[in-house]
Amino acid sequence: MSSSRGSSAHLVLRLLALQLLGCGLSAAAPSPIIRFPGDDTVPKSDKEVALHYLNKFYGCPQDRCNLMVLKDTLKKMQKFFSLPETGEIDQRTVEIMKKPRCGVPDVANYNFFPSKPKWGKNTLTYRILGHTPDLDEEVIDDAFFRAFKVWSDVTPLKFTRIMDGEADIMINFGRNEHGDGYPFDGKDGLLAHAFAPGQGIGGDSHFDDDEQWTLGEGQVVKVKFGNAEGEFCKFPFLFMGQEYNSCTTQGRDDGFLWCSTTYNFDEEGKYGFCPHELLFTLGGNGDGAPCKFPFTFQGEKYHGCTTEGRSDGYRWCATTEDYDRDKSYGFCPETALSTVGGNSEGGPCTFPFTFLGNTYDACTSSGRSDGKMWCATTKSYDEDRKWGFCPDQGYSLFLVAAHEFGHALGLEHSQDTTALMAPIYTYTKNFRLSSDDIRGIQELYGASTDKPLPPTQGPITPMDFCDEDIIFDAVAQIRGETFFFKDRYVFQTSNFRAKPRGPMLVKTFWKELPDRIDAAYENPLEKKTVFFAGNQVWVYSANTLERGYPKTTTV
Repeated sequence: MSSSRGSSAHLVLRLLALQLLGCGLSAAAPSPIIRFPGDDTVPKSDKEVALHYLNKFYGCPQDRCNLMVLKDTLKKMQKFFSLPETGEIDQRTVEIMKKPRCGVPDVANYNFFPSKPKWGKNTLTYRILGHTPDLDEEVIDDAFFRAFKVWSDVTPLKFTRIMDGEADIMINFGRNEHGDGYPFDGKDGLLAHAFAPGQGIGGDSHFDDDEQWTLGEGQVVKVKFGNAEGEFCKFPFLFMGQEYNSCTTQGRDDGFLWCSTTYNFDEEGKYGFCPHELLFTLGGNGDGAPCKFPFTFQGEKYHGCTTEGRSDGYRWCATTEDYDRDKSYGFCPETALSTVGGNSEGGPCTFPFTFLGNTYDACTSSGRSDGKMWCATTKSYDEDRKWGFCPDQGYSLFLVAAHEFGHALGLEHSQDTTALMAPIYTYTKNFRLSSDDIRGIQELYGASTDKPLPPTQGPITPMDFCDEDIIFDAVAQIRGETFFFKDRYVFQTSNFRAKPRGPMLVKTFWKELPDRIDAAYENPLEKKTVFFAGNQVWVYSANTLERGYPKTTTV
């Protein structure tokens, strides 16, 4: 390559093994917590979080959200999410407020915008004005196509893409203030928003390009060159007996990142190069030519991609040595190691790097109190203080787009936490439109008339805990509440005399868990929650998965 481009009987043993593992983890010395330059994730107080959330999504006036108005508005929010209507800023309420979500305000009574706006025709056009550098353009186009198909499959609606002119639904990516008066807020938080049907901006859908857009399960990397051009990386893949979960420079002496497009490179030898500015650029006027480093811009020399001269935060480079003379440029593609947030403008991780005198060969959470993984983008954080967050599973562009297009068709947020139109983002691998979503869209446009009905009218959520015979997969005491697990749903209660709340999607609380678990328990001393499914185990601190999990049990 360097020369070319379980059973219950096992449960007790599992718990014992995990408790022993937990003892080992708790003995590790904590890392000093520092303030990272450019970190926009400075923790807010619970009250600050609540005031901002209730103002943005429930109309609590920013200048008059006093104690009485706050309590009443908070109860409306708690009712919407099936929380105890206490009017108090409690832990569970704040946890919901901190989850990534849609930027459209919530409506507490029904699923439609005021006055039920809808399109007066069944054939609609859409236009994609721009693409995110996170994904290949073909992947983005396909995600949007499938998102529209979610709604056309159950209605008479038909969607046609146009390449120029004014479409009914204009789609674009943007950062922060992006021209519509409703700014995004950086990584996480608000993911996207869309406008109700109507003229002008009506129907338009915008996606926050400070997010990492994937298909929900990590980066989707389309390779260039090699012997598998146009195919996608296979993660993990095996190279020289070791598994790799991202692109790597191993086996090469030129620094280019590559991956295998099949699991076993050692046997099949299929590979390609991962996106990098030294291989190609996107957009601009450089016809895809790679960056030329160093290059001159406004008299200054640049040795890497930059956002200088731009107000939108997108990284670019010249494709000749002198931009001032040639005016030739392109946008830098996201690489397998591109960072998010921080102060490096999306620059890639550099390994190894030095932090507080220690050397790191991979992303770390050292120095942080929130457990987020980060890396330095130069060889020494201590000297340069340049850093960013490491790529994670990202957000499914398909699922978020399907949700936003529901708004563009006239649907408001649903109080059914299992519905696509629920405001909180929840990744679902085997997606099916829920009966609540189908009911809502067909109320506006009617049922499909010229195509057969799908095999099911969407999964029907088990709604009545008391009246239905439900055999639960697991029951556990977690943070003082009792949770009842059934398939991908969960009920919860803190009072056995009252009817449990739910059902809610398990992934609303613990997004990495599979659709069904076998057992769960909480270790109150370690403040960790443990889940078992098959021969795998997951360990959470609150709602955050511990690093290195899930793991395979061996007992």
